[in-house]
Amino acid sequence: MPAILTQVNVSPGGMPKLPVAFAHVSFCGVAGDQHRIAKIHGGPNRAVCLYSEELYEWLRSRGVQVSSGDIGENFTTRGLDLSTLKTGDRLRVGQCTIEITKVRVPCNQLKKWDEDLPEIIVGNSGWMAKVIEEGVVKPGDEIAMLPLPVR
Repeated sequence: MPAILTQVNVSPGGMPKLPVAFAHVSFCGVAGDQHRIAKIHGGPNRAVCLYSEELYEWLRSRGVQVSSGDIGENFTTRGLDLSTLKTGDRLRVGQCTIEITKVRVPCNQLKKWDEDLPEIIVGNSGWMAKVIEEGVVKPGDEIAMLPLPVR
């Protein structure tokens, strides 16, 4: 089963991020997505945040009542094992290409769902990515791992 993008999420700032039918992804991030504190969130190396349906299921199995977009990700995925990703990996998602830049640092705002969520999520917090090629994404788009660039 191929990995797919199940939801594209944006917000006017903060969490949750809400689903949209499609979005243009630029070097600055996902169109329609804003950040309350731009110095901490967003920027070229944190243009896109990824989280998975599998990790949401893992959280719910621990009693944390969350659903896609609640954690603040732009791309909710299915079938992509986020634990196997590493910095520098490139993914083709819809018409855009992203490169994993760093592990997402859990934010204290996650406490709105569970007081311990910032601690629970450590090691399963998702990834941040920069945009290598701009383009449009939509739910149902396949996610493909690309070969690493020759350096």
